[in-house]
Formats: sequence, structure tokens, C-alpha cells
Amino acid sequence: MIIVVLLFPVTIRARSSGSEGIIDGSISISWLILAIQYELKDKQTDILILGRTLIHRQYKEKPPETKDIKKSVKSRSIPQVKNFTPLIGPLMRLIRDLLSIFKFRHFELDTVYGLEDPAYTGMLTGYLHALPGQYNISFRPDFTQPVLDWDLDLATAFTPIAVVPPITRFATNPRVLRSGWRIIRS
Repeated sequence: MIIVVLLFPVTIRARSSGSEGIIDGSISISWLILAIQYELKDKQTDILILGRTLIHRQYKEKPPETKDIKKSVKSRSIPQVKNFTPLIGPLMRLIRDLLSIFKFRHFELDTVYGLEDPAYTGMLTGYLHALPGQYNISFRPDFTQPVLDWDLDLATAFTPIAVVPPITRFATNPRVLRSGWRIIRS
């Protein structure tokens, strides 16, 4: 039964826009009857079941806490870097494998950009137009002023059971196990 449930796709939808230093956006993650939505501008999270709001939470700014530096500093031994270097290859493969399970259903990006020097804007335009164009991406240069405005809309999906093989391959890699044992011992 659990395996059958893990075969249903998780859909992630994100929208973002930025203009004149103001960033707005939202992200929603839905799976079967459950949906989680977050609005960036209002700083609110909604959890929905069957399209009805079950939990609505709005976050408020907290004043920064001041801590006494002498009390918060604790002496800890830092693990040696040589214990982490064998993890780089398997970790990069894990990231590549996890990114490959995402299937983009919709990707649209509209960007207006400009740098202080119009020549730099022109060079950036050349580089951006050389990128492969498999998605709906629009780059519009503004040679008159430094600016960065964008509108992003994307939808992607993945099957939760597809996460199991890459994580299993990473966790059973001999280099990962050896490094983990060294980190635990030190």
C-alpha cells in the first residue's frame, strides 16, 4: 500500500517576480490530497487538504536577539577536512541523480537586465543568447540603466519512490561509509 502511494507524483509550482528591489513570489507543493502553499510577500503558510485550508499561519518579524558573546561561544572540535574529501564525488553524483528525477512541465522566465556599462550589458546579452533554448526564456537587455527585473513561472513533478535508488546508492557507497565511520570516531 505504501509503495502504491509513493508512485503518485509530487507537483511543485513556483512563481516569482522581482522589480525595483521588491521580490514577490509563492511556492506550492501538492501530493495526492495534501497541498502546502507559501506566500513570500505576506509571509504566510497554508496547509490544505482536499482544497480546504486546514492550517493558516502568518509569520511576524521578531526583533533580533542580543546574546552575550562570552556565554554563547562553546569549544568544539572541528572534524578534519580529510574526512570529508572522499564524499565530494558521491555527493555530486547524488545531487545529479536527484536533479534528474525532476520533470519540468512548465518553465517560463522573462528577464530585463542592465549593467552600469552598456558594453558589459552587451557582452552578457551575447552569453545569454548562446545558452541552449529548450525552455521558454526571454532575455531583454536594458542599455540605459542598471536593472534586474524578472517574472518566473515553473511547474515540476517527481515521483517519491524515484528518490530511493539515488539515496540508497549514496548511503551504500564504500567511500561514504568509510568517511562516515571516520567522522563518528573523531
